[in-house]
Amino acid sequence: MGKEKSSTCATLKRYVSEFGSDIFSTDGHVLYCKMCEIKINFEKKYNISQHMKTDKHQKSVKRQNDQEQRKLKQLLTNQSSAKSNFNKDLCQAMVSANIPLNKLSNNTFRVFLEKYTGKHIPMEATLRKGYIDDIFNTTMDKMKMEIRQNKICVSIDETCDVEGRFIANVIVGILKPDCPGRMFLLHSE
Repeated sequence: MGKEKSSTCATLKRYVSEFGSDIFSTDGHVLYCKMCEIKINFEKKYNISQHMKTDKHQKSVKRQNDQEQRKLKQLLTNQSSAKSNFNKDLCQAMVSANIPLNKLSNNTFRVFLEKYTGKHIPMEATLRKGYIDDIFNTTMDKMKMEIRQNKICVSIDETCDVEGRFIANVIVGILKPDCPGRMFLLHSE
């Protein structure tokens, strides 16, 4: 009895090493296909070869390879640049055009953008978390550079919206002696 058990265990281990430990595993009693997540009849080597030729197994292997390729691509993309220039430009364009970022949730709009840009369109949350702060800081730096060494005026204007909430806008303008200066909306509260 002990010899039969050890020969089964040895046979299973031999199959795992022969066909690959990334595809099969064993506990000494059962041969398990990791790709298909099922037990395999191991009485004859032919059964294992036949299983590997099944459509289900082939699709599982392809799916696994595709997932590994995506992970590798994502890893390489993350290493090459922390942030995507396309995502930054998309966010900048939408903010500049006064298009709310939640419009990216519209499936038709997403499909249109993906079709004609050939790029993956990020979700609204991705742009808010990763790109808005950078765009804000860049805009503030440009504003500071333009205002630098000029006399300014500061105006605080209060208004209310349709629901009766009060909103205060802080506006900064450049004072020029011969022409109107540029105005900047600095903050809304």
